Amino acid sequence: MSDKKSFEPHSNVDNISRALSNLTDGAGDPLPKLVQLFDAVRPDNCLNGEQALRRWRRMLQLLEIPRFYDGLRSALLALFAQRSHYNFYAESGLLPNTGFFSELKRKFIHRILPELLDPEDLRDCIRAIFHRQTDCIWMKNIPLEDQITFWRLLTPLSRKITRQIAETACVLSRRLCAMGFEPELLRVIPTLRYSAKSPFVALNDELMSFVAHLDDEQPTITQQDKNHLLVLISQCHNIVEQANRKATASAGTSMTLTYHLARLTQHLKRLELMVDLLAVKVETLPEEEVVVRWSVFIINICQQELERNSLRKHFADLLGIISLLVTENAARTGEHYIAEDKKQWHLILNAAAGAGVLIGIMALLKISGYHLHLPVLSQGLLNGLIYGGGFVLVHLLHFTIATKQPAMTAAKIAATISHTSGRLKDQDSLADLIVATARSQFAAIIGNVSVAFPLAVFLGTLGLLMHNKTVTPEKAMTLLHELQPFSTLALVYAAVAGVWLFVTGLVSGYVDNMAAYSKIGPRIASLRWLHKLAGKENAEKTGDYISQNAGGLFGNFFFGMMLGLTPAFGAMLGLPLDIRHIAFSSANLGYALAALKFDAGSSMLAALSILGLALIGLVNLITSFSLALWVAVRSRGAHFSSIPSLLPLLKQRFLQNPRSFFLP
Repeated sequence: MSDKKSFEPHSNVDNISRALSNLTDGAGDPLPKLVQLFDAVRPDNCLNGEQALRRWRRMLQLLEIPRFYDGLRSALLALFAQRSHYNFYAESGLLPNTGFFSELKRKFIHRILPELLDPEDLRDCIRAIFHRQTDCIWMKNIPLEDQITFWRLLTPLSRKITRQIAETACVLSRRLCAMGFEPELLRVIPTLRYSAKSPFVALNDELMSFVAHLDDEQPTITQQDKNHLLVLISQCHNIVEQANRKATASAGTSMTLTYHLARLTQHLKRLELMVDLLAVKVETLPEEEVVVRWSVFIINICQQELERNSLRKHFADLLGIISLLVTENAARTGEHYIAEDKKQWHLILNAAAGAGVLIGIMALLKISGYHLHLPVLSQGLLNGLIYGGGFVLVHLLHFTIATKQPAMTAAKIAATISHTSGRLKDQDSLADLIVATARSQFAAIIGNVSVAFPLAVFLGTLGLLMHNKTVTPEKAMTLLHELQPFSTLALVYAAVAGVWLFVTGLVSGYVDNMAAYSKIGPRIASLRWLHKLAGKENAEKTGDYISQNAGGLFGNFFFGMMLGLTPAFGAMLGLPLDIRHIAFSSANLGYALAALKFDAGSSMLAALSILGLALIGLVNLITSFSLALWVAVRSRGAHFSSIPSLLPLLKQRFLQNPRSFFLP
């Protein structure tokens, strides 16, 4: 560490030394002196991790001087002895029962009007010491071992600290017991309403007994009692996982339930740390293990406390909650969009070819609609209805539109990642899945384009023979110009379409989830007028179909409306907003070439249009797939940073067998 000292301004080294020197007198309240110490340690820029680590290690280096060590240790012990610990242990970093949006309102208000601090509360003392909103950033750059070196100053734990941890553990246990009987949780797992079958009740009873005997001069509790507590906590975790699975699979979930399960998980993890810490009294452990347990406990709480008013983290949590609401349905649907063998590949190809017929017809209807000379918004609504109606028909006929696949397949890949707890342990299997996904996407694109383009050429040529002026030479040149990848914003518009494809995946998943949550199918099947009109059996079939396809139907219609309305909104707002979709662009290219009798006036213009078509498809897929994969990975607590580690393996496979990425 001495070699790094020269990089630190001498004035700051003096500030750290001076702050530690002030702590040696032991007089007065230690809080202002500790604030002064961390003001000296804090880096000039929160993003300067090297400076933060250098200053932290300089403080640790100075603590090798006995008087500095004794002074800081005495100050910390006095701070912990004179303050109430309850809020620090039981509230810091834990979601309150007020709900997500109430907590968001609180954070927002506190960012504008700082909170009033209670100097008698340990949590507020920590807030006073780390009083800048950016402290959580630079503290993350301090390695765990360096933080442990600091917090070992408080070990061995005083009797008061142990007692307050035990009392808070009891409060958390009772809170967990109450949370185990929340109506939303009982809706998903009805057996929990019987206290004899609730692990939350058993956990509370066992913990109360454990804590009651903790202060005995000769405690009767043993290592086995601690292990039993951890088993009960594990059972409670299993209930949370079971509720998540059941809610997303059949019962439907909600913001309330997802928030509640996240809160349960946080409390269980906090209680687990507390049990580990309390058990040091009945376990024979080396001193270093006790230091590590205490340090991990307090570092965990401090880090969460430093992020208490972070709006960014709160919105990131919201993204995770909403994503979890909608991506499970997409993951299950994604299995049907991934061809594992030749038969499945041809099924996707045929389904995409069927959609290509409808795409060719929709493109012609949209071109015909421009001859009505409607106002901008009316034209956008008409185009949206053409797209939306066509997409719904595609869904009803079980056809496939290529660019709608990524949101589904990305969720399936993310689900596979989550099975390894965010780590890519089985990279070969995941690479197989990605290769199969790429192959399936290629089949769908070929199916769409190989039918939509020649059908457009045929219909366009037929129109010329019948002297139909739907696609005039001027309109044909406009259609070709819209495909130019370098002289227009065609690729930007392709990305806009990709964003709508991604959003459509979320909308479809959300509607599917709400259909399950609200039991739409059974409620439709129970309608009396439907029974009279179609009979009981047909009413049940109707309810079941809508229950299974609500997300697909609504999502397809939503996507169509967005494709139609985006250019209209762009025109009204004066913004460069439009869409380019590979399937419709291929049909437009066919109509344009037919109208110009395959004489585009310039071979370069036609060649660039074909290149633009390929790039539009690539941008459509990359945009929607990347966004969907990012959200799906986040929703499952996996790490998006794990994905790049697959690239060398995929590159190797492509070089060895490029055909497998395209053909079965």
